[in-house]
Amino acid sequence: MKNLYQEFNLPDSVIEACQSEAMKRIQKIDMNCGLNYTRFPVFSSMEPYTRYEHSVGVAALIYHFTQDEIQALAGLFHDISTPVFSHVVDFMKGDHMIQETTESPTVSFIQNDPVIMDILSRRSILLEQVSDYHRYPIADNDSPKLSCDRLEYTLGNMVNYRFVQSDTVTAFLQNLQIGRNEKGIEELVFQDADTALNFAQLALRCGRIYSGEEDRYAMETLALLLKKAVAKGILTEDDLYTTEELVIRKLEDSDLKEAWHWFCGLCKITEGRPDDGLNINAKRRYIDPLIQDQGRVSEVFDSFRKEAEQFVNESYDKWLKGISV
Repeated sequence: MKNLYQEFNLPDSVIEACQSEAMKRIQKIDMNCGLNYTRFPVFSSMEPYTRYEHSVGVAALIYHFTQDEIQALAGLFHDISTPVFSHVVDFMKGDHMIQETTESPTVSFIQNDPVIMDILSRRSILLEQVSDYHRYPIADNDSPKLSCDRLEYTLGNMVNYRFVQSDTVTAFLQNLQIGRNEKGIEELVFQDADTALNFAQLALRCGRIYSGEEDRYAMETLALLLKKAVAKGILTEDDLYTTEELVIRKLEDSDLKEAWHWFCGLCKITEGRPDDGLNINAKRRYIDPLIQDQGRVSEVFDSFRKEAEQFVNESYDKWLKGISV
């Protein structure tokens, strides 16, 4: 995945923290929740896009907009506890509609890394200042608002899905600045209405992939496979917080090898039945950004409001069956 923010400056503390073992681990965790191992065309042709790249990008964006070292560190660490196959473990634990279960070990991952703790100690930064990025609205806020976390993975996926080139990303970033939303809270705000609309429509296009039939089916299938591997003692809960390479090796060396290969061969989704399919709901992700002095995109553009409402209210109550080659 191309570095979209290579011209952005990072504070020395963030650069140092990137070399910690805890951060290096998520270089081996992909953003695409196991879909990158399948043969679905949209996923099998894309470049690797890791949680590490995403986290560094979030830190770069936060620092670009705020010039705040502590907020940038909090952004860098926000995915430090991400398990293998990312949100698949949320599906495994029944949290696929909220997707916050896997954030709970964040504090322990930071505490157990001597490099990170030394950085914090030398700068007199408290653990609680960097272990919960939700406290900083520019770093994170409630959907469908725009924050640096949501901005980074949206821009990254726009490029990875080949919806846009990097020059479009640059144009979006140049059009954003910090403003105040309806509640007087800081939020990233677009200066131009048409640019905001273009971004929102592309983000919605990404959202349809995140919760599409291929994504839902594959994540639930892999979640069931991991659950079975843990039940059979092939994997431990701790293994889920190592690397995808290690977990795949253990699956390959077990009697679940064929099931893993079947998952990797997934290439098509058809209509299923209760006896041979899966019925999976999913979190709907979209962004309704603010336009300076005009309100949100959905308030300015009625066409987008209708499109977003249709997406949010779409029923996923259907049985899906995967085809593997």
